[in-house]
Amino acid sequence: MNASLDPDRLAGLLEDAVGSVRPRAGALDSIRRGVRRRRAMHRAAAVAAAVAIFAGGAIAYAAVHSGTAQPAGPGSRGTPRHIRSASPTARARMSAHDWDIDGDGRPDSARIVALGKGDRNTRFELVVQMSSLGTQRVPFTAASPIKSPPNGPRIAGSVDADSDGRAEIFVMIDSGAATQFWTIFKLVSNRVTQVIMAGRPVRLPVGGSVMDISGFSCGHPRGDFTTYGYGALTYGARSQRWSVGRDTYRWEGARLVLVSRHSRTIRASSASPRLAKYAGISCGGLPQYAPG
Repeated sequence: MNASLDPDRLAGLLEDAVGSVRPRAGALDSIRRGVRRRRAMHRAAAVAAAVAIFAGGAIAYAAVHSGTAQPAGPGSRGTPRHIRSASPTARARMSAHDWDIDGDGRPDSARIVALGKGDRNTRFELVVQMSSLGTQRVPFTAASPIKSPPNGPRIAGSVDADSDGRAEIFVMIDSGAATQFWTIFKLVSNRVTQVIMAGRPVRLPVGGSVMDISGFSCGHPRGDFTTYGYGALTYGARSQRWSVGRDTYRWEGARLVLVSRHSRTIRASSASPRLAKYAGISCGGLPQYAPG
């Protein structure tokens, strides 16, 4: 039988037994602070992840919808990349209204004034009145009134022949044997001037007879100007041979520069559509002949 232990001795033994595992002073507070730090870090990470996801979604949305975005107004600095201003070439292919000589969208006018007296006078002046550039006068020569009755040269019309946004003026300067001859006046560098072809003022044959006819066309995609015509080589009931030709010109300021020339011989009747391609005027609203 064992003898009982002294209470003080027993307390000492218990103190030694648990002392090695008892937390040091302040250890619990340290543990609690660490837990709080870890929770704060987890919350910050979660918030950052949420912000990143939101930002990524916003960027993706903007990328998808930027293709249709338009500038908010005149003060907007940004311009979507897909929006490009019209090129000079594109702008040049927008035709003006008839008689809009200066291209400001308002109708202009012109008249012919004789510079000499009598029915044999050949000196004239085209007086052009424009809404934005005022009045300009261009002298030119034409057949006298005695050769082109009743009043000599006449204005045939005004259309945008080269699709540059400004209308040209077409004037009949001579006539005879069912054929008229036209010239062209054009605004270049804010000055109205007579158009030159092959180093001389333009003289376009218009119309003719069944055996010989001429015309021209304008308003082509590249703004070219084309003259054409045909003439009979042999004419009979059973065999009809025709010489047909077509010349294409490019506009260079107040000049028409020859680009290509084509001619050939064909067999056709005088009413054949093959000949119709080489006759008449196809240039805006210009008439087939200048008014009498």
